Amino acid sequence: MKQKKKKIRMAALITVLSVLVLFFAVFLLFQTRKIEVTGNQYCQDEELVKWVQKDKYAFNSIYIWWKYNYGDVTKPAAIESVKVSIKNPWTVVMKVKEKEFLGYFDYQGEFLYFDEDGTAALKTTEVIPGAPFIEGLELNTKKVKMNKKLPVTDQDIFERIVEVTRLSNKYELSSDRLTCSDGGVNLIFGVVTVQLGKGNYEMKIAQISPILEKLNEKFAGQAGVLHLENYETSGTSVRFVPEKAAETEADEGQDAGQTDENQSGESEAAQTDQTSAAGTGEGETTAVSYTHLRAHETRSNLV
Repeated sequence: MKQKKKKIRMAALITVLSVLVLFFAVFLLFQTRKIEVTGNQYCQDEELVKWVQKDKYAFNSIYIWWKYNYGDVTKPAAIESVKVSIKNPWTVVMKVKEKEFLGYFDYQGEFLYFDEDGTAALKTTEVIPGAPFIEGLELNTKKVKMNKKLPVTDQDIFERIVEVTRLSNKYELSSDRLTCSDGGVNLIFGVVTVQLGKGNYEMKIAQISPILEKLNEKFAGQAGVLHLENYETSGTSVRFVPEKAAETEADEGQDAGQTDENQSGESEAAQTDQTSAAGTGEGETTAVSYTHLRAHETRSNLV
């Protein structure tokens, strides 16, 4: 009986000693000396390493591996996910996946990038490919905070930008920049501004490519505004207002889209086309109509 108790005590002692040895081995051997960062394009290695090292237990590579693979971690605003592996006892490799940005704008001498939820994600002086430059966002710049939603007047504007960006990619459109005005979205292609309004974007954006093609054929280099904000059906007239004419309309307080609502039949639309093309004098308000254009009708003529 005594020998049996002795064996039990000995086994328990060996177990405790083994655990202690293992603990000290992990504590002493797995000392973090180097953190390698992969997968990042615009977030700096140094910033991500400092983010990890803020944790007082980050000196241990096993701890870092566990925390960033299984723990609840508040990630930097520009980072979507983090995975950590151990290269050797003193080196950990952190693989990050950066967010795709919805757009960016000028902010305090830098560019501020935000995601599709409208969260301020990154400040940098670099231009990141794929994210459009956004103008006209109505926001309180004094209340902007990183990793927080941008304090814009109209929160729905982000959903509109997401949809316009998605459809632009679908129809392989590459605009120079995107602007917001009166809650609506506009796309800029060189010297041509395309006004899209607040909705019905699928049908509108489908018209842009064939219209721009015809504009380039007939009026190459002509600056102006293409009015699609009131475009709803295939029978709706589409107007392109040259720059000088657009300025004249603004001075006279005319609504740029009101002609779009006056088309009641093909004969009336044809009359609008003829009248629009007639004004050729300098300073006259001329509007070029592109009538009854559907997405698949790329051979319709501008008159």
